[in-house]
Amino acid sequence: MPSDFAPILREPVTVTVAGTRIVIPYRPAAVWARGLERLSLLAALLAEPDDRDRIADLLTDCPQAVDDLRTESLRILGDAAGRRWWEAGRLLSTSVQPEVLGRLVLANVDPWQRSVGEWCAAVYALCVKGQDEKGRIRFDFSLSIPPADHEDEWDDGGGLDPAAAMAAVSQMTGKR
Repeated sequence: MPSDFAPILREPVTVTVAGTRIVIPYRPAAVWARGLERLSLLAALLAEPDDRDRIADLLTDCPQAVDDLRTESLRILGDAAGRRWWEAGRLLSTSVQPEVLGRLVLANVDPWQRSVGEWCAAVYALCVKGQDEKGRIRFDFSLSIPPADHEDEWDDGGGLDPAAAMAAVSQMTGKR
């Protein structure tokens, strides 16, 4: 799991594709959001042009490079945002919805001036603003569910089995 400070960092990220390490410079949230259109290629889309060409060559020369690029793209999204990659993806997707983007713009939160982690944190804060504990739990739960074919990546961090997780939710919401 990424550092607790990941959302505010503006450091480069490193990916390894077909055994080749590539350093991707800091990019603002707007660039990450645009990259969601091709999530499996995100690392290549964020790379400098010369490195993008190297990645393209690796994709042509090495069959394993396709899987590496996809895996690394998901990993760096989660690492840079400071949360699971699918949560960051959902928050980034939500951020471009007219009402959400409009509220962020009116609050002077600029995706070209914020890290992907800061941007996701702002979207999250906007989405849970004014919600009671039950609404916040519901929103958190909807974010936490991994997409189809990634269920085995779901880790509640506490090693709870499903029955214990439901008991914990019931306790939090006051329902038994």
